[in-house]
Amino acid sequence: MSFELSVNLEYMFHEAGERLEDRMAAAAAAGFTKVEIFTTSNRDVPSLKKALEDNGCELVGVVTDPRHQICLEPNHEAFREMFAAAAKDAEALGCPNIVVPSGAAVPFLRRPMQLENVAKAIASVLPIAEAHGLTILLEPVNTRFDHPGVLFAMTEDAVDVIESVGSPRVKLLYDVYHSITEREDPFTVLPQVAKHIGHIQIADAPGRGEPGSGAVDWKAILNAIEQTGYTGLIGLECSPTKASTAEALAYIRQLCA
Repeated sequence: MSFELSVNLEYMFHEAGERLEDRMAAAAAAGFTKVEIFTTSNRDVPSLKKALEDNGCELVGVVTDPRHQICLEPNHEAFREMFAAAAKDAEALGCPNIVVPSGAAVPFLRRPMQLENVAKAIASVLPIAEAHGLTILLEPVNTRFDHPGVLFAMTEDAVDVIESVGSPRVKLLYDVYHSITEREDPFTVLPQVAKHIGHIQIADAPGRGEPGSGAVDWKAILNAIEQTGYTGLIGLECSPTKASTAEALAYIRQLCA
């Protein structure tokens, strides 16, 4: 079982300081050359690009603003404008993936209607994604602890939208931590959604610490991922429980080597 790892700089290498550029340098020094960040909004994109080049790193994914409630059609125009700006930044940074959160659900529309509206929003930005050579990743996140009120709580929510849009540019970001926290069984879910997966992220549960800090059997999880035929990156999106991020990630790095 062999997987290449990517690291989310928002969560890790804090010991290098507040600047993403400095965390990137620390990650590269530790041997991690694939990195992920959140939104590029209000960030110095040229500085990030230089840091990527200087450290020999590749940016794997950026995230659009999760505050956009795309379950509401009146918000779609603003969403398209925001997506276009994020897509421009992603292309400038050589990033192939753009993660689109669903935003919060609303109590006054039935769930099928909300998911239908999300599908319309995603379909409306496909030309932008195509123009910039981007894959759109839809990520379910848990409502029980980290993201109360979000629309995409279960993996099936994102899959419903992916199948509705029906484009190879729209794929699933499957996060093992969120899935387990939402009381899904990854060993059941992974085979069911394998054909839609564009990226996988992990953290241990409970606690969202590095793999090995919680109760998850990572050898079994990685084997289950391998059995699906997935050969992409494994993204680490966790909060290290040790002062040294590199030390905290040594266990999962050894398992994936």
